Amino acid sequence: MTKYLVTGGSGDIGRAIIRQLTDDGHSVICQYHSADIESLKSYFNCQDVAFWQADLTRPVMKPEFIDSVDGLIHAAGAESFGLVQDFTLEEIDLQYQLHLRSLIQLSQWSIPSMLRKQCGRIVVISSIWGETGASMESIYSAMKAGQLGFVKSLAKELALNHITVNAITPGVVRGRMTAQLESESLLEEIPQGELIEPDEIAFLVSYLLHKRAQHMTGQVLRLNAGWLI
Repeated sequence: MTKYLVTGGSGDIGRAIIRQLTDDGHSVICQYHSADIESLKSYFNCQDVAFWQADLTRPVMKPEFIDSVDGLIHAAGAESFGLVQDFTLEEIDLQYQLHLRSLIQLSQWSIPSMLRKQCGRIVVISSIWGETGASMESIYSAMKAGQLGFVKSLAKELALNHITVNAITPGVVRGRMTAQLESESLLEEIPQGELIEPDEIAFLVSYLLHKRAQHMTGQVLRLNAGWLI
């Protein structure tokens, strides 16, 4: 049974991905930070899901399980709103740690396992703002853009080892992170007039992990209801 580490496993997107992966027959390690562990266990109710508590906004110790994973799905993230001049260096560092440094470090730790198997998958859940940038979200956009640069470069490094590296850049996803947005005015800007569902992202992840996606690497898959074409 293949085993994947999913970061941000307690979030709306992370939960959908984990449900999809277990339905596909994979074993999953769910990274979470401050969510109630008993609620998570009850939610997944599956023996194929293990849990790793870690604060990815801070340096973490290398977990033992990572030496045997088949891949990494980096879905951890948190938006940050405000004028760039109003951010403290600490706030910028937190965004860097969560979105970019943890991705690089977890990739460093998990790649040796994939190299031994000469097979593996790395999928990064980035954002439409990593491609276009967003006013009042300059720091967040910069980190998401950094993820895309890392994905494209790492895909070239690992291509001959049958390890694929891809990113998904969702538009506005239905869930807790977007619940406060003005839905009607926002939907008017989106050609399809609808938010992205977490299950749609999970389905794309499922495809990227499939053996028939073995030549899909270094790609940025847009899922934004026509918002960016």
